[in-house]
Amino acid sequence: MKRMNLIRAALFAVFAFMGTVSLSAQQNWLPAPQAIVVLSNELNNLGNPPAPSIGNTLQTKQQATDAFAKSGCTDCMLRAVKEQFILLTLKEIKLGADTGSAVESVRALMISGSNGNAQLLATIQTAYQYMDSIL
Repeated sequence: MKRMNLIRAALFAVFAFMGTVSLSAQQNWLPAPQAIVVLSNELNNLGNPPAPSIGNTLQTKQQATDAFAKSGCTDCMLRAVKEQFILLTLKEIKLGADTGSAVESVRALMISGSNGNAQLLATIQTAYQYMDSIL
């Protein structure tokens, strides 16, 4: 019970922090055409898959990313979340959403899909701050 309260308190702190970051960044977004260029460039920078290190088998980009995510590599998890954040945001913008709405929508979607995993929530918040810094 004590552990559950601690987890709930941690999640509350994360969500409260995410809300303040969201409110402070609402009016600083790039216009959609510029955002598409920036996000495409960032996606290309992230697009180089990590070098396969598990056995001598060749791996696809997705297999390499999955293997690193399962290994507990925090940087690899952040890379995967950033990539997913960019892809989903690009999709939203190309469907007609403005940049700020697209980023906020993707953030909400990713949070709802995190199933309350504290490490994943923290990684999503870091990816959100990254998006805020580039857009």
